[in-house]
Amino acid sequence: MMAGARCPRCGAGIGTGSSFCPYCGAQIGQAMGQPAGPMGQPMAQTTGPAYGTSYAQGRLVPQFSGNSYIIDQKILAIRDTFGIKDRNGNLLAYVKQQLVSFGPKFWYEDTNAQSLGEIHGKVLTIRPTYEIYNAQGQMVAQVKKKLVSILGEKWWMENASGQEIAKMKGNIWEHDYNIQDMSGQPIAQIHKKWVSVRDSYCIEILNTSIDPYMIISYAISLDHTEKKEKH
Repeated sequence: MMAGARCPRCGAGIGTGSSFCPYCGAQIGQAMGQPAGPMGQPMAQTTGPAYGTSYAQGRLVPQFSGNSYIIDQKILAIRDTFGIKDRNGNLLAYVKQQLVSFGPKFWYEDTNAQSLGEIHGKVLTIRPTYEIYNAQGQMVAQVKKKLVSILGEKWWMENASGQEIAKMKGNIWEHDYNIQDMSGQPIAQIHKKWVSVRDSYCIEILNTSIDPYMIISYAISLDHTEKKEKH
């Protein structure tokens, strides 16, 4: 633990290199609205090659127009249900799990119950695999998990053509998950809060070429697999 490093919100000690407080989920080193980078230093947002859908062409889900999101699981719901909020706590959309289906299935809907997209977990595969669909029913990406990983959990993302476009390496001690492009450049961060009565995730988009919908779907897939592997 870095000496003297404390969360400005709750006062908890912060581990070396962590961009989020492991207890309350607050960003560390945020300045002027910039997401925090390694060692708590502000990280400028970048642009780069398109990952499925170009930022200039519009985002897959118009409601996801920002670069910071909070995903909170609803308590006492009869199915897995998550609320997706912006950094100010404004509700943008829901993600709900279908109760009866062949394999796990989630759908997105806005606050008016209009469909925004779906996630389909594949059953007849040797590794956890999730297909991400847009509102028109077109598959835009797949998320897959490696069967064996020595240094933390490792996932990767493919586009609709099967080309690998992103990889994720998890810090199991800090609950930080860093998503990078294939050249190792940071794309996004996913952080799971430690102290919470429900599953809660903080997401920061670090490269505006990646669509937030795909990163949020990354987090939902990760959450479902973690729960399944615990039972």
